[in-house]
Amino acid sequence: MPRYSSRANKPGHYSAYPRERPSPRKVWRYTAAAGCLILILLFIKSSPVPTAQDINPFAPSAHRPPSNTTHPGEAKWYNHWRWLNPFSDSITDDENRSVLPPPRERPPIYTFYDADAEKNEAIRAAENKLLLIWRRAWWAQGFKPVVLGKAEAMNNPLYERFQVRKMEHTLGADMMRWLAWGQMGQGILSNWLVLPMGSYHDHLLSFLRRGEYPKLTRYEGLNSGLFSSDKAGIEAALKEALDSPSLAKSTSLRDLVSPKTFAVDPKPSAIAFYDSTTLADEYKSVSASLADSKATGLLLLADLILSHLHLTFHNTFSSGIAILTPHRSHSLLIHYPAITLANALKTLPSSPIPTSCPPNNPSCTTYSLAQHLPLSTPQSYQNTSTLFTIGTIPHPYTLASLLSKTASLSIPHIRRNSARDPWLVSTTSKTLGPTLGGPDRLVPFKESVASEASASRSLWLVAEEEGQDENSALSKKELEWVFGFALPAYKASTLSDPMKLKTSTITATLAAPALYRSSSSSSSLAGNKEEEDSKTSLGDKELEHQRTLLAHSKSVLNLNDDQKSAIGRWKGRIRTKGDEDKD
Repeated sequence: MPRYSSRANKPGHYSAYPRERPSPRKVWRYTAAAGCLILILLFIKSSPVPTAQDINPFAPSAHRPPSNTTHPGEAKWYNHWRWLNPFSDSITDDENRSVLPPPRERPPIYTFYDADAEKNEAIRAAENKLLLIWRRAWWAQGFKPVVLGKAEAMNNPLYERFQVRKMEHTLGADMMRWLAWGQMGQGILSNWLVLPMGSYHDHLLSFLRRGEYPKLTRYEGLNSGLFSSDKAGIEAALKEALDSPSLAKSTSLRDLVSPKTFAVDPKPSAIAFYDSTTLADEYKSVSASLADSKATGLLLLADLILSHLHLTFHNTFSSGIAILTPHRSHSLLIHYPAITLANALKTLPSSPIPTSCPPNNPSCTTYSLAQHLPLSTPQSYQNTSTLFTIGTIPHPYTLASLLSKTASLSIPHIRRNSARDPWLVSTTSKTLGPTLGGPDRLVPFKESVASEASASRSLWLVAEEEGQDENSALSKKELEWVFGFALPAYKASTLSDPMKLKTSTITATLAAPALYRSSSSSSSLAGNKEEEDSKTSLGDKELEHQRTLLAHSKSVLNLNDDQKSAIGRWKGRIRTKGDEDKD
C-alpha cells in the first residue's frame, strides 16, 4: 500500500473509490420514469371535472357558500342590544350617531336558472322579469334571494357522478338545480314561480326566517316547488338518486328516492305556486297564451303575479293605510310624499284576469272591492295588525320652525314658548295617553318603529330628505323592494321633493275625499271639526310660508345621505351592494 508524504497529496474519496458511470440507456430510463411520475401527480392533483370558466371564460362566477362570519357592510350607525335606551348619545357619545338594534340576518333562499340554455331574446327577457319578481317578493318577506346556475352545480363534488349517468333531459335539469343547491349547503330551494303571498308573520314564513332546517322537508301541494334542508339531507338525497336503478326512466329526483327521505309538512297558506297545472285549472287565458307564444304568455303571467302580490297587500291590510299627520295644519307640506305613496299603494295595477285570486287564497277580496282600500290621516299611531302606517319624522328643528312659524329660533324661545316633545306626544297619545313625558314615550315608540313585531306594517320617512338617488329611502326602485311588488306609475318628483310642487297640486291631493274616509279600525281627521276647518283654511300664502321654513331647515341641518336613510338601511330595506345578486 503506497505511503503519502503529506496530507495535501492524499487522494479524495471519489478518487480512491471511483463509481461506474451509468450508461446512456439507463439515464434515459430514469428520466422517462421521473417524467411519468410527475405527470401522474399532476393529473391526480387537478380536478377531472371542468368548471364553468373552463367551458366559457365569460360565464358568471359561481356563488360562494355562505360563511358563518358577519360583515357590517355599509352600516353607519351603532348596533347595540341597548337600542331601547331613550337617548342614543348616552351610549355612543355622539349626537349624530343613532343606536339601532342589530340587523336581522336574512336566510338565503335559492332558485336555479340556466342562463346558458338556447332561447330567443323575448323569452329570456320575460324570464328575467319573472326572476326579478321572485327576488323582490322574497326580499320583502325577510329573505335573501339568490339565483344559482350551472357554475354552482359543476362545483359540486357529485357532479362527476352525474355526468356519467344516462337520464332524460327533464331529470337532468332537476338534478342540476339540486347539485347547485347542495354546493351552497343548507337553505331553501324554490322554483322561481313559487312566491310568498301572505302576512309577514305567517307561521311557515316565520319558521323559514329562523334559518334552521333540521331535515329535508317538502310541502304538500307544492310538488317540487319548495324544499328546505340541511347539507346532510341534500347530499343523502342526491347520492340516493344517483344510485337509483330507475335513473333512466324518471323525470324528477322525488321519484328516485324513498318516500321516507322527505318529511312532509302541510300545505302552506302563504305560498303560491304558478305551475302548469295551476295555470291550466285556474288561469286558463294565461295557459292558452303560453301555448300559443311562450314569450307573450310569460309576460302575461308576470302581470298576473304582480297584480296578485299587490292584491295580497290589500288583503293583509284590510283596514287600510294610515298616513300619520300630527300637527297637520302647521306641517302639511312634509306629509305630501307619504300621501303620494299611499295613493300609489292604493292603486291596483292592471291584471289579465281582474276577477282572479292568488292560488293559495281563492277566497280573497277581489279587485272590485280592493280598489276601495280606505286611506286615513290620524294624528296618533295605532298599533293594529290590519293597518299599514306611513309616518314622516321631522327633525326637532324643522318641527319647531313650522310650529312657531319662524325661521329665527333661539334657546329662550324654545324653553319658554314651545311645548316639550310635541311630535312624539301627538304621535303616541292614542296608545299611551296624554299624561306621560317624552322619555317615557320614546321606548314604546322605538319598539313600534324597529321591533320585528311591528316593523313589517309601517314605513317611516325623513321629512328633510330631498332628491331621488339610489340611496334615497324614497327611491321608487327601493320602495318596490320594501313592499315586494312594482308600484304603479307616479311622478317621482312629487314623491321625492314636495318643494317643487305647485300649491294647487298639494291642496287638490290633500282634499281628495277618499283620503279622509273613516273606518272602524282607524280614525280620520274628518271627524275632528277643528282640524277640518284648519285644513280648508290653508291658502297659498300659508303653504308658501311652510315651503320657505322647510327649505331653511334643510339648509341649516344639511343632513347627509347616511343620516337620512339610517332607519331604512338598518331594516334591510335599502339593499347594499353586497346584497345585490346577479339576475
